[in-house]
Amino acid sequence: MVQELGNDDAGRYLVTTATGSQYLVDLTARTVQRAMASTAPLVVYLDVGFSRLRRDGESLELLMLEFCTVGWPARYWLQIRADHVVTLRTTSPVVDIVALDPLEA
Repeated sequence: MVQELGNDDAGRYLVTTATGSQYLVDLTARTVQRAMASTAPLVVYLDVGFSRLRRDGESLELLMLEFCTVGWPARYWLQIRADHVVTLRTTSPVVDIVALDPLEA
């Protein structure tokens, strides 16, 4: 398992958060795609509920990966809005990062 991703890394990763959301992070193509509640949430997040976020399921332009470390919330700067105002998306704590490209593991 990968413990941390940096903005200058390459490859594709599946990042799972404490609420059960999963992010397909492609650092080579500079995209992020979120799937809401793809896995069961951690027990301490059972009462949080599910949040549908703008453009869930779509591949979004990743402008900067500020922080993505197991045990801490990830912070992604994304191009989501049509008016090109940048969006900072902060996740619940990251519980798992899996390299999807064998050479990146």
